This record gives sequence, structure tokens and C-alpha cells, in this order.
Amino acid sequence: MIDRRGARVERRSVSRLMRWGVPLAVAVLAATSGCSLISADDSSSRASSSTSSAEPGSPTPSSPSRSRIPSSTPSNADPGRCSLDDCPELATPAAELMTSGVNSSNVDTAVPKYLTTLLDDLDQTWGGWFGELGWGDPAPGRVLIESGTTFATECIDEDGASNRIASDEANAFFCGVDEEPNGEGQETEGSIVLPVDTFAAIWDGNVFGVPSPIVGDFTAAIVVAHEYGHNVVFRMAEAFDIPERRLPQGKNSELVADCLAANWAATAYQRDGLGPKEILQVATLLPIIGDTGGATGHGSAVERARALTIGLTGLTFNRQGQPVDCLQRYWPEFFEVE
Repeated sequence: MIDRRGARVERRSVSRLMRWGVPLAVAVLAATSGCSLISADDSSSRASSSTSSAEPGSPTPSSPSRSRIPSSTPSNADPGRCSLDDCPELATPAAELMTSGVNSSNVDTAVPKYLTTLLDDLDQTWGGWFGELGWGDPAPGRVLIESGTTFATECIDEDGASNRIASDEANAFFCGVDEEPNGEGQETEGSIVLPVDTFAAIWDGNVFGVPSPIVGDFTAAIVVAHEYGHNVVFRMAEAFDIPERRLPQGKNSELVADCLAANWAATAYQRDGLGPKEILQVATLLPIIGDTGGATGHGSAVERARALTIGLTGLTFNRQGQPVDCLQRYWPEFFEVE
């Protein structure tokens, strides 16, 4: 947890933050207008995890195919449950945002270190928000599949299917039933799984099997933050025993993770870690991870750009994006009283 009194840094002008939200939407519209970076034939030839909620062959970072979802209805009287009017802001951690320093000579050590530091930062950022609401510790289990190794996930249980995920699997995901150590070494149900070789390839211009001309730290960071967004939804559902029918529905289950990832990105901006270069990296990433070639479930590149922009600058693009904006737009069921 972070001390709320020490977690905030001086707020920068909202108008400065808005400058980056608009280019994000404009850049992805330009990048996707009249063309597709992943054709149906190309995407079907790539390896993909059975945990993906997109159609087979999509290189899109995925949510789990299995997760432990409580079956009862949440109580409206639960202490600390926030509403549209009183959800707290997501505070910016005092710690500086780390840069990876990845190059061809240190990729084996720098990439795992950077992924670990990203998860530490996300734990601190979201831990402060959960702590203020009294919702417990949201830190997920962590799996970094080291080069040349595999990981057995409980999210693949189809007959005859291998549940071994390789270090070069063209995916990343959150699995609600994998129990692995969190950042403090505590066994935790619900884990983020990151194949290290796949992430190492990003700095070589290979993003989940797709060539990309503009890559860097923030390409990897936004993917990890997206998977953490799935974890945030999972922990909220767990805290209030929310049944599956009241979880984000359809594409909203992925778009809310995008939006929550951009909430974290707003804290990166507050720490001078988000500028034109990083925005361009995200804009270049979106056509790759957006649904194409008939794939469904994650949202198109334009829909995902909209979700990220809402997470960054709010529903009306006039303030630093906050979790309540994402919940209101993509998970309104959280606030409904039956």
C-alpha cells in the first residue's frame, strides 16, 4: 500500500494532459483509415493462446477463458463501496517511472527487470486506490515465462489441448484461476502471465508477431497495464461477490481494461513519463491489437483508442481520467442496485 499523503505529486494543468488525449484518437484514426495492418490470412497463421477471448489467431493481449466468479449478488450496504459521486481519484505514486534501457546486449536481464518494475508500479498505483476504499490488496500473482521455458496455466483445460504457454507465445493474459506469488511472494489466486521472449521482441519491432516501425518502453507498458486492468475488475468482483451477469459485458470486458490501463498512463504523465513519443507508440500498437479480419471480442482499433482516451482525459476529455470514468462507460453494472 502507499501512504496517500505521500502518494500525490503536484497536479499539472488539465489542459496540458488533454493535449495528449486528442492526438491519441487522431493518430489511430489516421493509422487505421482505409487499411488493416493485420489481414485475416496473416492473423490466422500466428500462434495464439487458448486463453484469448478473440477469435483464434488474434495476437491481441487477452483475458482469461476461465476465472473464478462468485455467484451471489453484492450487497448495497458493503462498507467502502463507491458510487458515481464518491469514487476517489487514482493518486499518482511518488516514485519515478522507470525506463527499461533495453538494448541488444542486455535484453536477457533488462526485459524481465522492466516487466517486474512495471508490475511493482501498477501494484503501488492501484493498491493506493483499493486501500482508500478498504477493498484489500489488489496485487495479482505474477508469472514471467523466462526464455526457453513454459508455464502450465489453469485457464486452458480443453480436452487434448496443451496448457503449456511458451516464452515466445504471441500473447499476454490474466488468468483468474492461476495461483502464483505476487510481488511480495504471497500465493495469490488470479495471476498476470507475461512471456518474456515475446516482450523482448517488442524492442526489435516485433509486436505479438506483427512488424511495427515505432516501438519502445510504452508499447510494453500499456500491454502490461491492460492485463492489470483485467486484474482490477477481477478484484472488484471478488470484493463484492459480483455475479458473472453483472460483470462488463461483450467487448466492454476488454475495453474497460484498456480504459483502466490509461488511468495508470495518466499517472505516468504526471511523472513526465508520457509524451508525444509514447503516444505515438500506443497509436502504432492499436491497429495491431484491435480486432481485425472478423475477430471479435476486444474492440476495433478505433474503439480501443476511444477507451484509452477516456481513461486518460475523462468522458468529456476535460480532466485527468479516473477509474469512475471507465466504470461509468464500460461497467455501469457495477453501480446498479438490484
